Amino acid sequence: MLTPSFATYPELETERFRMRQPRLEDAAELAAIYEHPEVARYLLYGTTGGEPKMREKLTRDLESAGRGEGFRWVLCARTGDVPLGTVGLFNWSSRDRRAEVGYVLGMPLWGQGVMKELMPTVLHFGFARMGLHRIEARLDPRNVASQRVLTRAGFQQEGILRDNNAGPEGFTDTALLSLLEGEWSRAAGAAEGGSNPVLA
Repeated sequence: MLTPSFATYPELETERFRMRQPRLEDAAELAAIYEHPEVARYLLYGTTGGEPKMREKLTRDLESAGRGEGFRWVLCARTGDVPLGTVGLFNWSSRDRRAEVGYVLGMPLWGQGVMKELMPTVLHFGFARMGLHRIEARLDPRNVASQRVLTRAGFQQEGILRDNNAGPEGFTDTALLSLLEGEWSRAAGAAEGGSNPVLA
């Protein structure tokens, strides 16, 4: 059992994709995605350090889920199993009913409307299943495409954390955005909050 609310690792699906539990054997494919220069450019925590470090990260993610601190899913095609990226709701505070959303997509998925498709299902899971009141997102303000995904999903920018992140290019700013339960429920009422988000 993961937590009192989740006996097994939840899996989500959309029309084209599914989000499943990570496995250590995903490390090589995910490391290749994270290490691509264009993908790594906007990662707030830098590159993973290759397959060994990715295995460590996947282990930490699974342990974090076991402690009830959130979920990070491996993104696959709905009819496939090859990792295409990751999506997560992590840093979960059950007391404050707050978590952070984050995602990393391999370059072949860029410009395909993937996060526009995934976000309603992820938000539905966070607010309706995890009982969240607030979902935060942190990103490099230069990542205009990701910021557009979030604002279209209803997130509002709260501010800029100046020189908050030290990376290969030196210190960079971090934008903080958030979406509240009431804001989501009003918008989701019209859109029905996504469909059939939980597989198992």
